[in-house]
Amino acid sequence: MDLLNLFKEYGDKQEILSKLKEDQSLRKYNNSELHIIAAIGDLERPNVTSLSKHMGMTRGGICKNIKKLSRAGLISPYQTDGNAKNIYYSLTESGQDVYEKHAKAHAAWLERDRKFMAEFSDEQLCQVEDFMQKYIRHIDERIKESEESVENR
Repeated sequence: MDLLNLFKEYGDKQEILSKLKEDQSLRKYNNSELHIIAAIGDLERPNVTSLSKHMGMTRGGICKNIKKLSRAGLISPYQTDGNAKNIYYSLTESGQDVYEKHAKAHAAWLERDRKFMAEFSDEQLCQVEDFMQKYIRHIDERIKESEESVENR
């Protein structure tokens, strides 16, 4: 099996494990929705632009998810005094509940995988980390090229 197929298998198995381990109520949301909720909970005065930059998603992708999360009653828009132009988002009580459950699941995932990684030497982990950083940069460059291509249409 080649490396790219191993990445696919890893992603598929992580998704399966997450669904089995996470709170049942989180299953109705996809990863983008959960991470947007997390970002809204973490960022100061999050708007579409700051969420797009934070998430590495297009503004259109953020807007699509924002509409869905708003309809689900998880987030609500607000504006600051004297600034009718910018729309920001905050978590509703239901959104805060999802945020906390997701944070708990994320912490459990980190703890579980830190224990696994403790089996490897610092040198082995540094090699994997270096490879992953380079691979992520490669993917980021392809994303940027694709976004520029879409914008130039």
